[in-house]
This record gives sequence, structure tokens and C-alpha cells, in this order.
Amino acid sequence: MLSLRGKPLVYLVTVVSSTGFCLFGYDNGLMGQIISEPNFLDLIGNPNSAVQGFVVSSYDIGCMLGALSAVLISEQIGRRRTILLACIVHLIGDAINASSFSLAQVLVSRIILGIGLGLFTSASPVWLAETTTAEMRAVMVAVQLTFLIIGTNIAYWVDYGLGFLDNEISWRVPFALQAVYPLVAFGFTLFLPESPRWLAAHGHTQDALTALSALRDLPEDHELIQAEINDISSAIELEAGGSSWGALFQQGPAKVRTRVIIACAAQSMQSYCGINFVEYYFPFILQNSVGLSPNLANLVSGCSQIWFLLTSFLTWFLINRLGRRRLFYLGNVGMGSCMIAVSITLWWDSPSSDIVTIVFFWLYLPFFTWGWMSNMWTYPAEILPLHVRGKALALSVFFLWANQFWTVEIAPVSIDNIGWRSYVIWAVLNFACCAVVYFFFPETSSMTLESVDFLFSSSNGIRDVVSKSENLWKNKIHLEVGAAAAAAIDEEDIGEKANTQQVERV
Repeated sequence: MLSLRGKPLVYLVTVVSSTGFCLFGYDNGLMGQIISEPNFLDLIGNPNSAVQGFVVSSYDIGCMLGALSAVLISEQIGRRRTILLACIVHLIGDAINASSFSLAQVLVSRIILGIGLGLFTSASPVWLAETTTAEMRAVMVAVQLTFLIIGTNIAYWVDYGLGFLDNEISWRVPFALQAVYPLVAFGFTLFLPESPRWLAAHGHTQDALTALSALRDLPEDHELIQAEINDISSAIELEAGGSSWGALFQQGPAKVRTRVIIACAAQSMQSYCGINFVEYYFPFILQNSVGLSPNLANLVSGCSQIWFLLTSFLTWFLINRLGRRRLFYLGNVGMGSCMIAVSITLWWDSPSSDIVTIVFFWLYLPFFTWGWMSNMWTYPAEILPLHVRGKALALSVFFLWANQFWTVEIAPVSIDNIGWRSYVIWAVLNFACCAVVYFFFPETSSMTLESVDFLFSSSNGIRDVVSKSENLWKNKIHLEVGAAAAAAIDEEDIGEKANTQQVERV
């Protein structure tokens, strides 16, 4: 372990876990331009739009397999070692990808790359959520997702710069550069601590205490360290019942099945926002829907990613101030409205309306980063109970990649066949997501992972959980684990406690 302690150590965990998301973003931006490169299209046989869609979405097949693999191994070997394994798998895929000489080799390499990323994105959000404090958690994940946009920016501008070369370097070098991210992540992860919660859940209490002491920069016998270890132990006892596959679908006092469904829905719904449709194919959309030249389409796409990055920094300040639910609403209403506007301007089909179309695509991006991007990796990890968190989060990530696969697969086909009507579908899905959030997604902002467990176990049904979580949020009560804390979640008591800063820890 490095000599860093406290916040610097948490920041390094955040940066290292962010490299996987930087890689995620890099691939999002990479294929949007490469799939239109004449030299690359010659290599894969100049396929039709359906095959082009499969070349891009084959990565998501690998990600699904990686997420399922994480379900099987994350709880057994830990979050940290799962990330190390993910880096090794991805490096193997990088070597095959950059040396490809046929369509089959490209497809195989992209599936292997996806397995590596699926493993990484299943383990790193849990690792980050379980090493940060409740107050830092959301902001650190927001930072992590800003790295995703940085990765997309790097890919767009590398592609744009090399796109002027009329040879295979224009796509081989961008493919080869993917190896930088797993190399960096592997090198640093070797020296970082395992999740204290995973260690405690597997009987390594002293190791958990040591890791927690380093992460909080407090002595092991400090009262805050002892209190947090006790909270973790209480949560483990509360959720006792094993972490088998069957445990994911058993309701029990901790409402496990409900929480797994919410986590899987949250990851699925971010694909229903239409972001994969836009991110993977923005240059393709600008060429085929708006009518821009390839060079201008790539330039506009690259500039849009700089805008995307700049607007993402606002997320750092919004995520704990507005809470999870309100950011979901903001994102869906904003994205749905932009998609309606895009469909109208494409239907109108005039030079002036084409400019308006580009403007609304640009407006769409910040609504995604403020709403779903800020929440989609934080929220499932917060909702899930400890004893199934590794398996359940990996399962939810599988749903993410499964839904991303079909949205990426159908994108070029839908643009070719139904044109502006595609965006009407995305608008309807965004507004439908608002209703799901309102009825079924509790507020978790500023709550410890253990207090989320307690909230579910002491409530009657999901609507009761949502109602109580909203009251806790509105009155700024920080619920802690403990028997006496039960009174804090009764609605009639919340008003009396609204002026207190924290429910007494017992």
C-alpha cells in the first residue's frame, strides 16, 4: 500500500477507478469516426449498415460477458483483484485489435476488449463506493464520470487528427492507444487498499480496520473508525443469509429483490435516454441525418465533446445539492425535450433547421451528464445491500451492456429506415423514465451505505421507502445505523428532528 492516507488516498482510488471509465469513453468516441474511415471499411469488406452496427456493438457483447464474469468472481477475489484481472484481459484484446487484418479478428478483439471493460466497470463503482465517505461518494463518482467524457474527447480528437492520413495508421494508432488506460490502472491498483466492507464481510476484520484507518487517516482505535466498523458489522448481520445467486431474488427483511430490480432498472434506463445512439454515432448522424461532410461532421462532433466535458464539471456541485431523484428528473425532461426538438427540425428539413438540430444535440449532452451520467454508477451501488453488492451490481451492469448492445446495433439501421421518427421514440422513453423514478427510486443522497440498508429493512414496501427517503432528504436528516435510529424514519417524527444535524448514533 502507498504511504498516502486520508483524502489523498481516496482521490487516488478515484483516479485509478476512473481510468476504466476513461477507456469506456474512449471507445464511445473511437468507433463513431473509425466506422466511417475508408481504410477501415476496406479491411472489413465495406459492409452494409447492419454489419457496421454489429462491428460497433460487438464490444457490448464482450462487456455483457465481462459483467457476468464479475458476478462469479468479484465476491470471491475482491474488488481490487477483479480490476487487476480486467486490465490483463483488456491488454490482450488491445494487442489483437491493433494488429487486426480481417473482420473476424476485429470482432474477436472487440469482444475480448469488452470482457475487460465489463469486469472493470462492474468492480470499480463498488470499490469506490465502499472506500469513500457518504459525503464524498457522489462527488468522487461524478469525477469518475468526467474522466469518461475526457476519454471520449481524446478519442474524437485523435481520430480527427489521424483522419487526414489516407492509410491504416488512421485507425491502428487509435486502437493501440487503448492499451494506455489498463496499463496505468494496473500499475497503481497493485498498491491500493481493498474495500474495507468486502474485507469485513469475508472475515478479514483486522485488514478491514487497517484499510479504513488509512482511508480516513485516523488511528485504528479512533472512535469514528470503531463506529464505522461497527456500522459495517451491523449491516452484515442485518443482511445475513448468504450471497448465493438465490439471495439476489429473495426479498427478506432487507428487501433484496426489490433493490436488485431497482439497480438493474437504473442501469438499463440510462440506455433508454438515447445517449448511446448519440455518442457512438454522432459523426454518422451528422453525415446521414443532417447532411454534413465527413470532415465537418467530425469537427462538429469533436467540439461537442469539449462542450460535454465543460458542462460535466457542474455535476460535481449539483449531485449532493439536488439529490439523486431531482437530477434524474432534470436529465430526462431535458433530454426528452431535446429529442422532440431534433425530430421536428429533421422533419422540417431545411438549411436553417439543420443548424437548430445541431444546437439541440449539443443541449442534449449536458442534460445527460447532469442527470443520468451523474447517477448511473453511484445509485445502484448505494441501493444494493452489502452481502450481494458485488453480484448484484455486476448483474445490473450486464443489463446496462445488454441494453447498450441493442441501442448501438439498431442505430444505423433506424437512421436509414425511419429517420426523424427515431428521435420521437427516444423522447417518449425519456419521459417514461421520469415516471419510473417518481414511483420506485428512493433518495439516497448523503446517506451511508449502512443507513440505506436500515431504511429498506424498516419500511413497508417500495412506496414507503420512497416516501420516507424523500422526507429525510427534505429535512436534511442524516440517518445512521442503530436500533434507536428507527424512530428517525417515522414521518411524524421527521418534522421534530428537522432542525437537528444528525440522528444520534447508538
